[in-house]
Amino acid sequence: MPGQRLPTEEELGRRLKVSRPSLREALKALAGKGLVESRTRRGTIVLPRNGWDVLDRDVLRWMAASPDPEFLIGVLEARTIFEPAAARLAAQRATPAQILAIESAYHGMVTSLPNDVAACCQHDLAFHENIIAAAGNVLLSRLATTIRTALMAVVEISTDARESYENSLAEHGAVAAAIRRRAPEEAAQAMRVLLEGTARDLAPAFKNPGGHGGNAEGRRKQPQPKRSAIQEGAS
Repeated sequence: MPGQRLPTEEELGRRLKVSRPSLREALKALAGKGLVESRTRRGTIVLPRNGWDVLDRDVLRWMAASPDPEFLIGVLEARTIFEPAAARLAAQRATPAQILAIESAYHGMVTSLPNDVAACCQHDLAFHENIIAAAGNVLLSRLATTIRTALMAVVEISTDARESYENSLAEHGAVAAAIRRRAPEEAAQAMRVLLEGTARDLAPAFKNPGGHGGNAEGRRKQPQPKRSAIQEGAS
């Protein structure tokens, strides 16, 4: 918890079964990511979340492993800002091969359901990543690569929570069709509708942060216990 003082290095080393030099390197790495701060006589303190480097891949991965509503809403808000613009640019700039890749990912979603939800999630992520790549903007592409873990977390949770796949597939299909027609504004609007649908599908997760939604078929496996951040930094 923010403001919490961690145990002493000696105690942490004993609990985590790591050497003191390794522990110090791990704490140094966590400090560099904005998670903790070490001060003489105060020890090591957990910092507030607003100081965390949330674009760091490790931090994103740790947050996505047990996402809360604040994290999910933050990812969705960010996507609402840049994905409609990416769809607009893709409609203008996509090569024929890139359009085929977008459509292939969409068809992968369609053929995966309802029996293979995990594969559908992979195709869903590829669909969005292909659109961002087709936008032809190196900064957008780099951003998508950086937050890939967060995007996947939202895709998995929204897929697991939704009652029906029909609306989502129709929304994805509308985006792909607009890009193929080279209709930038239609593509942007279709992406906005798609993300509104994602917010709709995430609503059960907001109401029940500790569980998932009502779709029992293809439900995701519960994650296995993760190694602690300090243990990962020490490895």
